[in-house]
Amino acid sequence: MSNLAFEAPRRVAFKSRVVVQGPPGSGMTWTSLRMAQGMGGPVGVVDANRGAAALYAEHFDFVHLPMHSGKPNLLIEALAVAAEQQIATLIVDSGTAFWSGRGGLVWQVDHLTMTKYNGNNNRAWGETRQLEQDLFDALLSFPGHLIVTLRTQTDYQVQDLGEGRLAVVKYGTKPDQRNNFDADFHFTLSLDMAHAGTVTKSRVLDVPPGVVIEEPGEDLGKAISEWLGRGEPLPDVIGIRDKALDPSMTPDDLRELHRLAGAANLLRAAVLDQHDQVMALGALIFREGEQAAKENRRPARRTATSEQPTSQVGEVDDALPTPEYVPDDKTFVAQWAHCVAVIAQGPDAAEDLNTVEANLRQEKADGQVGQTDYAHLYRLIEQRRASLGLPYGQPPNVTAGAA
Repeated sequence: MSNLAFEAPRRVAFKSRVVVQGPPGSGMTWTSLRMAQGMGGPVGVVDANRGAAALYAEHFDFVHLPMHSGKPNLLIEALAVAAEQQIATLIVDSGTAFWSGRGGLVWQVDHLTMTKYNGNNNRAWGETRQLEQDLFDALLSFPGHLIVTLRTQTDYQVQDLGEGRLAVVKYGTKPDQRNNFDADFHFTLSLDMAHAGTVTKSRVLDVPPGVVIEEPGEDLGKAISEWLGRGEPLPDVIGIRDKALDPSMTPDDLRELHRLAGAANLLRAAVLDQHDQVMALGALIFREGEQAAKENRRPARRTATSEQPTSQVGEVDDALPTPEYVPDDKTFVAQWAHCVAVIAQGPDAAEDLNTVEANLRQEKADGQVGQTDYAHLYRLIEQRRASLGLPYGQPPNVTAGAA
């Protein structure tokens, strides 16, 4: 019997995936920076355009990562670092450099064709297809908004200006990238030499295809991100990564975490592991699952008492509480765990959990909770949210201080 089943669709909040394309000089970098300001910050730029974005540093607030090679692995690593630094909107300027620039995919294929495969271009492409797909998957799985600029091939035409005057006008044709690069992107904007943008693809109903925008900028970026962002929030990539690296996670815990990441299409997101090595999130969870099975991890022992106190939602008794899990018999951790365990289904459940989480973060920031205990208690909070059908909270490293 098939395990497949159709279900009613649910609207989830997507992060924007935007292509800005045009001929050189059409204003792709400037337009992307303006749109990024509307999508929300912090903004980061992976600059493979000989540092051109730095020319606009006094006009925009962003962090800058110059790239002097188009090697796809470098861009995958940059995506992982951007996720680690909680960059909300990332600009890749330009995506063409990682396709046909020095070290890019086409460059690598040409090199393999001549040096390894004796002129056999097909075999060279076969060797690089996995790298191409890994790069594309990492781009689409980036946990923030993403803008990729693409240079288009340039052509010229003669334009009649009237009264016997003629002018040669430069315009863009096909993007210098793989065919159908923007197929899985939400929005494509094609710029001309007057810096006006034509919407050539859109999944944003508020900005349909065919619309010409004279000066695309902050308003357009805001319209795209707000329309796509309507719906249930998705789990945070770094929060999932941190859970996967928690040494108390059992194989069953990690299988469920893998399922949640898969449902959110985050398995191929590029992240850094505990050794700062770049990995796909799904591969990291799988690796940790194998380690958990090797160590034969089991859930921490449950404690039972015949005199367990009865508390109302959100209340904490003065007597020693009995938590769901007691790691290392720590009374302090047990009290925190009890605060989570007594929160039951109800209209105030989300607010109660948010309050407990905020207090825990403050204790962590004040140095009262160590990193291991903090990670364990944060996991209990998220498990409680999941059991009550509530959305995930903030990732555990957003506001908490250093251990």
